[in-house]
Amino acid sequence: MLNEITIEDFEALVGQTLRLSSGPDYLDLELKQARPLRNPSPRAATPFALELRENGADRTIGQGLYRLHHPTLGELDLFVVPIGPDGTGVCYEITFN
Repeated sequence: MLNEITIEDFEALVGQTLRLSSGPDYLDLELKQARPLRNPSPRAATPFALELRENGADRTIGQGLYRLHHPTLGELDLFVVPIGPDGTGVCYEITFN
């Protein structure tokens, strides 16, 4: 399933809110950008990264496996890495490679 997901699946969602959960806890994050990666990959599709932001946040969740919930994409278990604050909130990255 994850190998079938492409950058195009997320480009239309930039600016929208995506929910990440870990057990009963969840975060609503804004999808800031979806950008292609130029590194070699065994994926059939171009590798890409998502940058998400928890607006107004001043705390960071740890890196790890979280479930992304979306009405079209369904539920995806993805590895999320904090990348730090950007002046508006705390940012995270998810890489598909």
